[in-house]
Amino acid sequence: MKRSGGFSLLELVVVLAIFALVALIGVQVIQATVRNSRQLTRISEESGELAVGLALLRQDLNAALPRSYTPPNGGTRPALTVTSPDRFSLTVGGLAQLDRNASGLGRVTWRFDRPTGQLYRQVWTSLNPGGLAPEVPVLGDVSEFALSHFTTQGGWRAGYSADPRNIGQLPLGLRVRLTHARAGEVLTVVSLR
Repeated sequence: MKRSGGFSLLELVVVLAIFALVALIGVQVIQATVRNSRQLTRISEESGELAVGLALLRQDLNAALPRSYTPPNGGTRPALTVTSPDRFSLTVGGLAQLDRNASGLGRVTWRFDRPTGQLYRQVWTSLNPGGLAPEVPVLGDVSEFALSHFTTQGGWRAGYSADPRNIGQLPLGLRVRLTHARAGEVLTVVSLR
């Protein structure tokens, strides 16, 4: 029997099987690439949130000023106030102001909401009553948050209580320790004098 110039059925089946195998490998590579791209995007977004939150915290601590303030309900409060282990406020300089006659001084409050694991930041654009901005969530997935101050006599101590004779004074240094679900323990330390 004389063979024609075409393929036999067996040759055609082998070629189709090889093509199907190559196509299957290609589809799996594309799926893995898409899956990895989504995961990298998610990790990038989470890392971005952490980076922004820590940058804001460091910026506020570095901008701390030894100046008391007047809250809306009156009286005078210390430059740094720790109202609970999960909340502190401090006087800062360099805040953006819409009014060109404004001083750029204000107040920043950081609050950790333990039940939700959310860290919040609130800004007062003035040291006198008024100018209070809404509280903004800055960082999620936080399980611990603590502020300590540095003293020459005892090193790092939890919290802070202002000297009643000089409520505008700041400690030598501040340290904020937070524990993040993915980043673990993160320390932010600044020298204030």
